Amino acid sequence: MMKRILISLILLGIAQAHAASVQEQMEQDPKVKVAIEELVIANHILYDQNAVDGYGHISVRNPANPNTFFLARSVAPSTVKVEDIIEFDMNGKALNGDTRVAYGERFIHSGILKNRPDINSVIHGHAPPILPYGLTGAPLKPVYHMSSFLGEGAPIFEIRNFAKPNPDTDMFVSNVELGNALSQSMGLQYFVLMRGHGYAAGADSIKKAVFRAVYAIQNASIQGEAMKMGQVQYLTPGEASIAQETIEKTIGRPWQLWTERVKKPQ
Repeated sequence: MMKRILISLILLGIAQAHAASVQEQMEQDPKVKVAIEELVIANHILYDQNAVDGYGHISVRNPANPNTFFLARSVAPSTVKVEDIIEFDMNGKALNGDTRVAYGERFIHSGILKNRPDINSVIHGHAPPILPYGLTGAPLKPVYHMSSFLGEGAPIFEIRNFAKPNPDTDMFVSNVELGNALSQSMGLQYFVLMRGHGYAAGADSIKKAVFRAVYAIQNASIQGEAMKMGQVQYLTPGEASIAQETIEKTIGRPWQLWTERVKKPQ
């Protein structure tokens, strides 16, 4: 028995040592190449659309292996290149012997991707229009068709309820346990507020995740202005469901616009 265990460990070590790098996977599998290239463009779009700034990140599940995901190393989103992409397992551990500095909050991505098989791309950012809704008790709810994916309102992740042993933290989702807790707070929704921090958005594709992040932030701004004027008419759950089905069939249009914007020489 002990001999078999030792052999298994040796074989596992050999397999890990010879695991295909991100670049090799791109060369071997066209689906991986498309995913990585979209991931790079998405980083630039999110910055251009003010969904992230010098901080923030987007991931994508590996289309060739649902138990791993791709995420850039710790750099500003606007600067991300193919060479910056790292592969991680669902505990946020870098694979292929990659020792470059990773985002400290990669556990946001691992937690959601691990617990939500329907989600393949996750975004985290700190857009200012979003923050008041995680602080005041005013719910972030869809006020127009573009943000219908918000459903009956975005849930709030309260880190104090999950941090151990001390509820006072640096506010970062910096370990596996907090990543799982964030996913738990998100539930079956696609957008979650993070009190005193920012937001996380998810979707079954990079394009849809970017769409949701951009329009959730726009909804936050519009809703904030409407609340100053009087009672807000939110979409009903039925309206939100029907509108989401309609509008998300068209997300290729804004993606084309945003892609052309970030590809133009500055």
